[in-house]
Amino acid sequence: MRIAVSHPPTFTPGSGWAYSNTNYVLAGMIIERATGRALAEEITERICRPLGLTGTYLPHGSDPTIHGPHSRHYTKLFRTDPGAPVHDATELDSSMFWAAGGMISTAGDLNRFFGALLGGRILPPDQQHDMFTTVPTRDWISNAAYGLGVSSVRLPCGETVWGMGGALFGSWSYSYGAHGGEQMVTANVNGDWGGGGWDDPIGVFTDLLQAKFCGRSGT
Repeated sequence: MRIAVSHPPTFTPGSGWAYSNTNYVLAGMIIERATGRALAEEITERICRPLGLTGTYLPHGSDPTIHGPHSRHYTKLFRTDPGAPVHDATELDSSMFWAAGGMISTAGDLNRFFGALLGGRILPPDQQHDMFTTVPTRDWISNAAYGLGVSSVRLPCGETVWGMGGALFGSWSYSYGAHGGEQMVTANVNGDWGGGGWDDPIGVFTDLLQAKFCGRSGT
């Protein structure tokens, strides 16, 4: 946080939009200050156990391992040249990302969590309304809007899906579905590059969402 606030604001409040990991770090700090407990414990007690998310946890300390069955994760460290070396990033100390992206989960758990979140089974109505109040994004996912921790994406066929995506070295995950959480699609790609740049997996996920919510023809 000290590093973040040492820089001038990118824009005045309410006049723009930019994705910021710092906001999630601040949220984690607030949770720990308000509860007097570690963020990992609060996530387990308030979210994972009630929803039966047995494969989801925030690692303690600098544990670099992934508990349970998992794929290998490969990264080119965001280099776009075809000859860039591929690194195995399966064992990774994610503590530096903490509340902004250090969690470990499974596709099944993500499906269940977002289904419950979008379906109103986690937050009270007023907070649910605030979460779905969005602003247009820029230089991010195409045709997206962003709320409080969730985003909406308008697919090429005109359907709008809700959820969130995230990436860490060697791993891309996407979980989006209908506004009420009745139908969800969650997928993970265990590499962070493609022919057109480091964000190529987004195109893969968009195709999956279109196949699910727009039908075979994409219309």
